[in-house]
Amino acid sequence: MNSRLALLVSVLAGAISAATPNFAMMGFATTEGTTTGGAGGKVVTPTTYAELKQYAEDKTTPYVIRITKEFNTGVAVKVDGMGNIVTSGGTASTYGNILRLGSNKTLVGIGSEAFFNRIGIIIQSQSNIIIRNIRFTMKNVPIARTDENKIIGWVDGAAKTLTDPDCIGIQADDETIPEASRITRHIWIDHCEFFNEDPSVMTDVDRYDGLVDGKNNSSNITISWCYFHDHHKASLFGKGNSDDFDRKITYSHNYFKNILSRLPLIRFGKVHMLNNYMITSENGTNTRINSDVYIEGNHYEASKKPVFGKTSENGAATLVDNKWVACDRVPQIILAAGQAPGAEALSASEEVLGGKFEPSTFYSYKADPVADVPTLVKTYSGVGKINTDEFISGVSASPSVAAVFTASTNNGRILVEALAGSRVQFLTAQGKLLQTLIVGTGAGRSAVLPSGLYVVRAGEAVAKVALP
Repeated sequence: MNSRLALLVSVLAGAISAATPNFAMMGFATTEGTTTGGAGGKVVTPTTYAELKQYAEDKTTPYVIRITKEFNTGVAVKVDGMGNIVTSGGTASTYGNILRLGSNKTLVGIGSEAFFNRIGIIIQSQSNIIIRNIRFTMKNVPIARTDENKIIGWVDGAAKTLTDPDCIGIQADDETIPEASRITRHIWIDHCEFFNEDPSVMTDVDRYDGLVDGKNNSSNITISWCYFHDHHKASLFGKGNSDDFDRKITYSHNYFKNILSRLPLIRFGKVHMLNNYMITSENGTNTRINSDVYIEGNHYEASKKPVFGKTSENGAATLVDNKWVACDRVPQIILAAGQAPGAEALSASEEVLGGKFEPSTFYSYKADPVADVPTLVKTYSGVGKINTDEFISGVSASPSVAAVFTASTNNGRILVEALAGSRVQFLTAQGKLLQTLIVGTGAGRSAVLPSGLYVVRAGEAVAKVALP
């Protein structure tokens, strides 16, 4: 790359950095140790579901697992509107399945094509896991209606009843290991998308379970910049009133849209709700038994009960700089301050007690102004919003001939010089594959591309190229 082009790449990269928020890990995932996922391990790109399971379910080996496509079981089935398997009529679907994710793993979507379609993730007594930039749904997964709506999966060539249809389930109750080892720690879920069906269409609240649920001794978790939409029950931590652990969870800059409840529901532990945007819900953030939730800089809109508790269970919350728009019932302290025009007070049994914990005693952070939250979160939450360039160079293209090549620009095209027969890939800066070609007589060129920053890969060689 010539010096002028290198300078242009540097300037463009600086402009991109200045225009976007800081997406670095923050919150409770950074405390009491840290969360590194598969850093330092082999970078792999599975092409089949079997390969994906091989890497993801290894109990301890560090892997950075690049997800570049949709994964589903590929075993066709038809279901009716309630998830029953039918032989005629119905909706075309596939059997579901579960990945039991091991410790020291990074699952990262490249570009915007990574999709776990009716493939749920269970994190069971494992630690140090990062999941970024992947879409998840259980929409139309077949379920066993007589067995608590468990997934019907396809395992070893046969249908099998599995577990709850969560997109991600975090737990620590594996009775096959000593009780002292039943701990799940250090999880970062970032820039993912979770959805099922519009609750006005799928009116059965139990057709699916939660989108991201946790229970038992699970802690040091951050869920950030994710897009949750079209579902009944978004997220909970704590399966019941006996599930007593001092969990520490951060929800930061998430977008909750058209979800009716559990934004989130919390039992026990400490939770920091920072700069989330919630619009169109019935029951929002629910502080339940002995929970302490710090609710800061969030925008609640078109919600019947944006924040509520259960006084008989000592649910507590601290409310700082939140915005309430078209909300029906709010805590008395908010109503008394005149911060929620047109709202009424919660019933006495649903009030929240005053919280005691402050997240700043555990980690450093800076809250964004609540007025900026709707635009900021809508713009940057979900998949395709982060640069996954760092995961491109660690993977070899195959087959390939070129070990070294040159790339330049001309009239909206990227020109590549390499040995004849080399396989060359053109990608966006975020890692989305645009074009693949085989070099003929020593040179090749991309299709006409708009101005921007691109990655060109030939074999193990990688170059960043800016089209002016």
